[in-house]
Amino acid sequence: MKKLLEEKIKKAYLIIGEATKKFKKNEVVIAWTGGKDSTVVLHLVRTYFNGWIPFKVMFNDSTMEFQEIYNFVAQIKKQWNLDLIIEKHSSDDMKRFYKENDLEKKKEMSRIMKINAINNFLKEYDVDAFIVGIRRDEHQARSKEKYFSQRKNHVRIHPILDFTEKDVWDYTNKYKVPYVSLYKKGYRSLGEKPFTNKAVQGGTERSGREYDKEKTMEKLRNMGYW
Repeated sequence: MKKLLEEKIKKAYLIIGEATKKFKKNEVVIAWTGGKDSTVVLHLVRTYFNGWIPFKVMFNDSTMEFQEIYNFVAQIKKQWNLDLIIEKHSSDDMKRFYKENDLEKKKEMSRIMKINAINNFLKEYDVDAFIVGIRRDEHQARSKEKYFSQRKNHVRIHPILDFTEKDVWDYTNKYKVPYVSLYKKGYRSLGEKPFTNKAVQGGTERSGREYDKEKTMEKLRNMGYW
């Protein structure tokens, strides 16, 4: 039997509560993209702590995000008083990226840059745990993920793992969670602007993302991607 949304919310709160028992607040960081899923995670944490987010929040900035995302991130940072850290991709990575003319190679480089930024952040801030807004139904490579997933040098925590895309929107609408305007324009899943299109009509949630990236998601996750 399918779990009701309220049951999934209770589970998310249990996971957030367990995370605070396992780790000190300064050891945990929320990974936030400005997208619908990670914003719901922020809202869940904020609600759990009665209007306060006690963890640092990381925004992985490729410098190629939609302007709407940058505007939304700035808005929510101020509105929710986030302790936001913007992790930009390294200057060396960016130089190599912009010197490359082959589009397929640029796509591959963009993924590696994002992973490098995550790894650089882990080293710089001595993070023990990331709270991440991924869902099992979003991609086959994430379907067998655990609520607490041990990685080589940190733990990934997944409060909304059981949510579906519909659950995310039901939660967003019910609790009036703000979201970026791109979702009203036909986008269902957001990545870097040069590599993200509106969802294909009748297609999957991630049908507007790069097809080759979707095929290699498991490999990318093994390298450190969300």
